[in-house]
Amino acid sequence: MLAYLAAHSARQCGPCHLGLPAVADDFAALAAGRADPGLLSRLRRRTGLLADRGACRHPDGAARLVASALHTFPDDVGHHLTRGACPAAHQPPRIPVPPATPPERWR
Repeated sequence: MLAYLAAHSARQCGPCHLGLPAVADDFAALAAGRADPGLLSRLRRRTGLLADRGACRHPDGAARLVASALHTFPDDVGHHLTRGACPAAHQPPRIPVPPATPPERWR
């Protein structure tokens, strides 16, 4: 979902152009079990930089999604940080999310 939000931002401000892709990459590394020791603190720091700084509220919603996931699923986050990806990481997503590729042209 975060990759989709990053790909479909207007990319007109720093939080959308730089912040959302960085947060999406960090969260993907966490989910895939490729976390380095500084990932969680980096993810929290980057997420905190998104809110109330964009030209619109798009990055705010993405930041709330990340903050909510980290707060609501601390055991899962800890598992991914210490033991790698869980078996569910290799299954198709349960929530259908469109591809994380930007549209061909902006309207």
